[in-house]
Amino acid sequence: MSGAPSSSLSLSLRAKMMIMGALITVVPLGLVGLALVDVNADALQRTTREFQLAITDDMSRTVDAAFERAQDTLDAVARTLADGELPAALRLSGALRLVEGAAAVDHVTLYDPQGQIIDTIREAEGAAVSPLDPLPPALRDQAADPRRNVGTGDARVTTAGVRVPLIVPLRAEGQITGYAATLMAVAPIQDRVERLIALHFEGLPAPLWIIDGAGRALAGPPGVILTPAPDLPLLDLPALTSAGDQVATSQVYESPQGEPMVGAVVPLTGRPWRVVVQQPQAVIYSSLRQMRRIIVATIIGAILLALVVALLLARRITAPISQLTRFAEDLARRRFDTRITINTRDELSLLGEALSGAAADLELSEARIQREIAIRSDLGRYLPAELVERVVRREQDMGLGGRRMPVTVLFADVVAFTPLTERMAPEQVVALLNDLFTLMTEVVFRHGGTVDKFIGDCVMAIWGAPTPQLDHAAKALAAAEDMLRWLAIGNEGWAKTYGVTIQLAIGLNTGECVVGNVGSEHRMEYTAIGDVVNVAARLEAIARPQQIVLSEATRQAAGDDFEYVDLGVQPLAGRAGGVRLFEVRT
Repeated sequence: MSGAPSSSLSLSLRAKMMIMGALITVVPLGLVGLALVDVNADALQRTTREFQLAITDDMSRTVDAAFERAQDTLDAVARTLADGELPAALRLSGALRLVEGAAAVDHVTLYDPQGQIIDTIREAEGAAVSPLDPLPPALRDQAADPRRNVGTGDARVTTAGVRVPLIVPLRAEGQITGYAATLMAVAPIQDRVERLIALHFEGLPAPLWIIDGAGRALAGPPGVILTPAPDLPLLDLPALTSAGDQVATSQVYESPQGEPMVGAVVPLTGRPWRVVVQQPQAVIYSSLRQMRRIIVATIIGAILLALVVALLLARRITAPISQLTRFAEDLARRRFDTRITINTRDELSLLGEALSGAAADLELSEARIQREIAIRSDLGRYLPAELVERVVRREQDMGLGGRRMPVTVLFADVVAFTPLTERMAPEQVVALLNDLFTLMTEVVFRHGGTVDKFIGDCVMAIWGAPTPQLDHAAKALAAAEDMLRWLAIGNEGWAKTYGVTIQLAIGLNTGECVVGNVGSEHRMEYTAIGDVVNVAARLEAIARPQQIVLSEATRQAAGDDFEYVDLGVQPLAGRAGGVRLFEVRT
């Protein structure tokens, strides 16, 4: 504060408010109100189209996610059954658990290269769905195509509801040794459609559909089971029938009954399905006319009321403002024990209460600072210190999305963790994992990495983000070596405490991926997404106990400071062609 404000006023507040009321005229304010009505109309139209496109995009992601999860389940079952290092009983039980954990997969059938059934793994309480016998050649050819590596058949009605054939090839040394297939349940997709209809389109006829390439309704309002789709003009519009169109489109059109409609459609990538959402234009814009009447009436009333209130409020404002000015001067002098009471029962009263509360808060500021320091320390348990500081300083972008960055991704997984824990109490398992993750986290942080997440008994870490690192590959390899060294020390104590020892399988890969915030506005996760991550996970899956497996990209980026063993070109599940791999000797 430079000093007390001047007591002389060139123009009083009362006079200013009276002049303001006189200057505001009815016509300019009325024109602004009408303009706002038009803006609201345009905003409502845009919002409706954006909402419909969001619904179609939601369903598109739902369908894609269902197929991806089912394909991942088939891949995982095949890898589990083909793992010769595990006993047959463990392979079978592990495959069964994978099937039981998949929402849309209740059985997996294995075929030989000619499409003849070898065996079927089925949930104990799963529906008795008959597998394809034999596997059609067209589906085998589709799955064998290295560009696709998956086959999808036409939907069909079974005793357990609508199912879609899904097939993946089993490869060894670049050759197809068989196939894994399932009849994927469409029920989860139908459930999602029904929930969206109940939530957003209650009472509207035929608002949301999933249409297959034959024009059948795969999902829609309750009771739809592969029936011919209703007459949906949106599917025949020229903008939507061009070859290869994979972009969601929203348009205004007329229904067969001549009713104006607003609809959106999005084709699904990789399969001839489309998601359609439509609403009558009259329903969408029914509130617009009423909105216009309310806004016009409100503007006229506000103009008249403003002229009267300007005169009345001037008298009630000046005295409390003087009190507030004196109280502000006390706060500026750090007299935080003073309080103020304004009895005008309006915003000035709230301002007085707020200032009094501010004085009380300032008295507790030192304690609050200490608590913030403690909170920052606690955040360091979840995030790297560097990222915590960026968040606290508001330098970290907290919006959803990310940017492409060159990184090195590490996956480290406990080998044979399930049979290991069968001999231990749950409390011991949790304590053992906490000890292990503490050790691995310290190693990652010591080498400048970021712990992305813990996945069961596996840890994922990245180097090169959020802050770029020129030597991220070398740091990641050094961390992997340290993990195995410190694991040997940890095993000495765990053997005495729990009677077990742990072995790790580690996979690393280097390349560009998208790093940033993924999730929702209310719950997000800082993570890395891309093919680099997928390959690193697959390298960890094929690594032997106490083995560090890395890609050629990591080998080149890390330099010659490590002892490498060339493992040659090896196939990876879910990828066309082989990948040259290396092992680091520790």
